[in-house]
Amino acid sequence: MTSESATQDVRAKLEEVLADNENLRRLTRSVVHDINNLMAVITGYSELMLRHLRPSDPLHRNAESIKKATEWGTALIQQILASMRKQPTAATPVDLNELVTNITRVLQPLIGERIEMLSRLEPGLPRVNVNPGQMGQVLMNLVINARDAMPNGGRLTLETCRAGSEVVLSVSDTGSGMDAQTRSRLFEPYFTTKGPGKGTGLGLSTVYDVVTQNNGRIEVASDAGEGTTFAVFLPALDQEEGLASTGGTAAVQFTTKTVLLVEDESEVRGLIRDILKLYGYAVLEARDRAEALETCGRHDGAIDLLIASVTKPGPATDELAQDVMAARSGIRVLYLSGYLEDDEEADRAARYGPVLRKPFTVAALTDAVRRVLGPATG
Repeated sequence: MTSESATQDVRAKLEEVLADNENLRRLTRSVVHDINNLMAVITGYSELMLRHLRPSDPLHRNAESIKKATEWGTALIQQILASMRKQPTAATPVDLNELVTNITRVLQPLIGERIEMLSRLEPGLPRVNVNPGQMGQVLMNLVINARDAMPNGGRLTLETCRAGSEVVLSVSDTGSGMDAQTRSRLFEPYFTTKGPGKGTGLGLSTVYDVVTQNNGRIEVASDAGEGTTFAVFLPALDQEEGLASTGGTAAVQFTTKTVLLVEDESEVRGLIRDILKLYGYAVLEARDRAEALETCGRHDGAIDLLIASVTKPGPATDELAQDVMAARSGIRVLYLSGYLEDDEEADRAARYGPVLRKPFTVAALTDAVRRVLGPATG
């Protein structure tokens, strides 16, 4: 084989690999878009349930557990995408004591009656600057890992404390422990000691990625038959920084504005409609561009805002906004997207308004709507 033909062969193989990667990326975009729609529906309706249930109602705890589980699922998706893009996700000051309390309440049914779960939380703990959903995923993975190490029962202890300039979160179990060889491979992706169908080997790898991306470190103490302790060390925020970054959510403000909602997924459309109506907005619904334009022509009153759900903001999806803006002068635009790429790329591509990423919380949606409509929104 000549050097020229060899070069052509290598080029052909590289082109084939690149084509396969692009096909995989396209499939990933589609899957993530669908998952984000599902997460948005589950998160939104669980929030609405919590608003209507008294804290003493047994269903309140169930709805809260559903909401937390979807937050962790969303965080896991974000973590996978962030690792693909090599970009950190948004962080905020987090109270680890509150996080542990929520985890204990939500995961107790998964732990089982044969395992005793204890919490030892140091009061007055400084906050840490992390993504709350990701830290929930970290703690959940460590708790589930501890549970699996104690098939015959035992004791699971969750502890927090301050160590100098760091806050420490530790998860200890009285289970089977690990030998040195297992400890050396613990955080490798896809490494697992569990049987087929019982573990992917991604849980502890995810834990390691989240902790290190948030400027933390993780230590493991374990010996075969002696139990295991995972200790997560995170930089502590000083008191003023932690408090300054955690302002409360603004009070609910009701309005008489009218919103045209264009969303092809009926479940997501129903969720957004219910949220907006709860906050006093009049909502006109449409599945696509044709229905949106028909609604614009049929509705006699003002339409203040177009909420357009799109796969990816950009020229391919601007036609809808352009046509509605032509039919309704002065209308504002808010995009909803579950697209794969990062926020910066989506914002650059959005010509007529900001982008709210799916899945979103009730507060995120209503805050975005108020920001787009401006201070006159009642």
